[in-house]
Amino acid sequence: MSMLCRFLLLIALLLCFTGPVLAADAPIAPPTAEAQKILEKVADAYDAKDFAKARELLQPLADENDPYATFALGLMAARGEGEPQDLQAAESWWKKSAEAGNPQAQFNLGYLYFRGALGTPDMPKVRALWSQAAKAGHPDALYGLGIMLLTGEGGPRDAAAGLKAFEGAAALGHPLAEFALAQAYLEGQGVKKDVKKGRELLKSAADKGMPEAKAALEALDAAAKKPAQGKQGQQKPAQKKPAQKKPAAKPEEKPAEQKPAMNWGTLPKQ
Repeated sequence: MSMLCRFLLLIALLLCFTGPVLAADAPIAPPTAEAQKILEKVADAYDAKDFAKARELLQPLADENDPYATFALGLMAARGEGEPQDLQAAESWWKKSAEAGNPQAQFNLGYLYFRGALGTPDMPKVRALWSQAAKAGHPDALYGLGIMLLTGEGGPRDAAAGLKAFEGAAALGHPLAEFALAQAYLEGQGVKKDVKKGRELLKSAADKGMPEAKAALEALDAAAKKPAQGKQGQQKPAQKKPAQKKPAAKPEEKPAEQKPAMNWGTLPKQ
């Protein structure tokens, strides 16, 4: 089976079996047997970089509002494959796919508005689209929605719902959500403090190659190894040294905001 078809089926199977934390809407149906055969031919044309042939095969399915075909055409338009990049065309195709219930299209369309790729960023629209995708268990949408709920972007601030969205994304293995959730557990922000759980989440994110999680885990381990003061036996009191002026404390720098990761999805990259 071709790479495109495997990805398409994976989306459908993922929606059916992940059991996300948030209530899931009914997932889009897998491709029909006839559509699957066409999509396999599309994948062959795509792998051969015959984008004109891929579009020719996808168009009849897209005319019938097939959510996979409309998503794929939007993807090719966004990437500029075979033709100049056309984000307005990508928006049009992804709207059709999103309205048919495709969570990947809902996320990608939201990302266009989040980035302001078509004009001024539209956060309420982003939040609405990512909420739809999150209900279907899309990990990037869950993470992005969690940020918007915690910051109040695009709608009311709801820290509890934001953490719940992070929980859903972390349960699906999203490293940025694992890292954010780990900080919440380590510091007891919005949840009961749980160092063990925070460490487990950091390790999971670090194992996926996230450098910030690896650094945080190393700092946590180093702090745990420091000997407790007053338990090393009685020692002679140290001689007092002349007091020295402490240098003025530098203002703390805010950590860089973790932006939702972009996953264009479905078709293999060139």
